[in-house]
Amino acid sequence: MNVAAAGPPTLSFQELITAAEVDPPPPELQRKLDILFDTPFVVNSAGQTPSSSYEAAPAALHIAEWNIFRTSDDEGVKLALTDASAFLERASKNHHLNRRRRDALKEQLNVLQRADVVILNEIDDGVDAEHYHNVPAELAQALHMNYTFAVEFLELNRIYLGTHSMDFADAGHAGRKANFGLDPSRYLGLEGTALLSRYPIRSSRIIHLPVAYDWYHDEIRALSDLERARRWTAERLFRERVLRQVRRGGRLALLVELNVPGAPGGVMTVVCPHLEDYCGPKGRQRQMDYLLSQIRTLQGPVVMGGDLNTTGHDGRPLTLSGILHHSLLSLDFWVREAGYFFFPVPGAGEMIRVGNLVKNWDDPTAVSLPVVMDNGERRLFTSLHSFQFADGGELDFSGDRRHSYQSRGSTLSDSAQRSWKGFTPSFRFDRNFHRMIGTYKLDWIFVKTNKDRPDSSLTPAFGRTFTLVNRAALPHISPHSPTGLEIRFDAPHQYLANGGE
Repeated sequence: MNVAAAGPPTLSFQELITAAEVDPPPPELQRKLDILFDTPFVVNSAGQTPSSSYEAAPAALHIAEWNIFRTSDDEGVKLALTDASAFLERASKNHHLNRRRRDALKEQLNVLQRADVVILNEIDDGVDAEHYHNVPAELAQALHMNYTFAVEFLELNRIYLGTHSMDFADAGHAGRKANFGLDPSRYLGLEGTALLSRYPIRSSRIIHLPVAYDWYHDEIRALSDLERARRWTAERLFRERVLRQVRRGGRLALLVELNVPGAPGGVMTVVCPHLEDYCGPKGRQRQMDYLLSQIRTLQGPVVMGGDLNTTGHDGRPLTLSGILHHSLLSLDFWVREAGYFFFPVPGAGEMIRVGNLVKNWDDPTAVSLPVVMDNGERRLFTSLHSFQFADGGELDFSGDRRHSYQSRGSTLSDSAQRSWKGFTPSFRFDRNFHRMIGTYKLDWIFVKTNKDRPDSSLTPAFGRTFTLVNRAALPHISPHSPTGLEIRFDAPHQYLANGGE
């Protein structure tokens, strides 16, 4: 299906109020919600139509991925992707940016701004924190790119808190105002995933992932005293503000076909998932397994990139029932505790816990020893590694040193930057313990290869995490740093590893 411009109708402010406080929504409103969540916005306005082609095929394609986490600094995102000089001038106000870091930042900006395709998670349209801007459209215009945007959630938190006169979270007294502190003429409450492309968008569709957390019903339940205590502690340790997020919608993957000259067949498919963070690793694994079942029949070049939330933890609000389920009612818990009790070494349990923490630190692909030294996210990567497309293609896990940034060859190193231990983290709490506790590798890009058909195989190279771009200026743009890599369309060949930061 070729499209030039399309998009679902958005909701009026009165409809948003109804969606916030009436459950289930009235049938007509539910139909409108279904259309909103099932239909991506698609705009081809960068001077190319879906059926057109370029005179010269590119030798390589550069792809970037960034979870901008509803940032209020959309100008910083725009400058990072378009104007290195202006971004450097802005960042120079940070006194910690010495000459070495400035040169490293300039190099990162130059690489990031080569991106031909940009995947953006948690991007907004018509949200007050973003001054009601249509961020996908504005970024696409600044980059002279086409774009498609899938609505993941309809943000209703401020409206719900206002209609119920609740006193916690950020609504406060504004929540009791008639418009809940919002501009009814501009508030749309849309948050989701976008893809920006220099190449024409051939088609775009949404794959809804299995529900691992109910962001409407579970969020409006009363908070337990234990959760309030956790919020008090976490905010002071890591600024991990766990606010309620009453919203309609659910996790999804945006699947986009691009007309890309040079790619085998002239078409490349980009799959953009956003997995759940308010669940444990098993919930994310179910979502990924479902997504893989939906894309198995894809032909030709495929790239998958997005925020997989591979923390190894469950980010759901802490409740007494949750503690009972995950500890006192868990067989693994009792087997593990029995082992610690009968193991004749004082402090064995504590040593094993610390050892497991070190093993899994910044490496969700680390080996898993069930019960004793578990790594819940390992199963997700095992599924990805063993997955095979119907045409025989698979996702590249090779980690060829010649194709890896700073020549750090190991599993996935050609598509994700490796560090001395695990991967360079793409997520960091503002307050963390010496960059050791409170950092995670959450954002990933995978590339389909086909060993049996080298003439149509993609080769990933020099996967990067652009930490300085995100954190050089204060305040930081997002808790997530952008990631990126280079994709070659020809058969695998020799690369010269590039230098360090």
